[in-house]
Amino acid sequence: MLHAAVFHNRDIIEGDGVVILDAPAQADDGALVPITVRVPPEVKGPLKSLTIVLDKNPVPVVAQLHFGPAAGEGGERRFSTRIRVDSFSHIRAVVETADGKLHMTKGFIAAAGGCAAMNAKDPTAEAEGMGKMIVKTFPPALDTTPIWQGQVMLKHPNFSGYQINPNTGELIEARFLEKMVVKRDGELVFTLDGTPSISANPNFRFTFGRGEHNDLDVTMTDTDGTVFQAQSKPSGS
Repeated sequence: MLHAAVFHNRDIIEGDGVVILDAPAQADDGALVPITVRVPPEVKGPLKSLTIVLDKNPVPVVAQLHFGPAAGEGGERRFSTRIRVDSFSHIRAVVETADGKLHMTKGFIAAAGGCAAMNAKDPTAEAEGMGKMIVKTFPPALDTTPIWQGQVMLKHPNFSGYQINPNTGELIEARFLEKMVVKRDGELVFTLDGTPSISANPNFRFTFGRGEHNDLDVTMTDTDGTVFQAQSKPSGS
């Protein structure tokens, strides 16, 4: 069913080494599970997209990324974030390469309750300081390395719509990161379509292709239509 809904029943090649998933087999906190998707250096050429799927979540698609020309084509490409896991589930990472082929790897995470869990007792406290964003860049150790690393952190509760307000006993209305656009020197690195399966206070770390100046501009939009923007200056420049 997910195959049809997300990938329109296209053929998917599994376990061929094009994409690697690092995820804990067991997580103590289902609301804050770190994952990393890697494409090894031997995989050449640009990538079209990355889709992360958690089979048993109320919203199975965690995030979808569509890459632009500034995403880079060499070295080990990475994307890391933190997710909510509602119940024991397989997690899948699907990468689309430039030739239009889909490549998948999967793992299994033993965790539960993440979609309804809250990081604070009071939703007002969760939302305090909302919108503060930090964008960082990290140059490689060697000048010959074709990719840099970037990090984006947003203060945002990312309410899932499944959390209960302890003061009223009612569900807290969903409000989460819906869109993120990352550009390097004005050129697209990627767009991200987010869902409530991303943890509160979204944190993303990723690689991007080396450019002339390597400044990042990031725009985020949540489901209320609020826009958050921030820029970086390259570290060590």
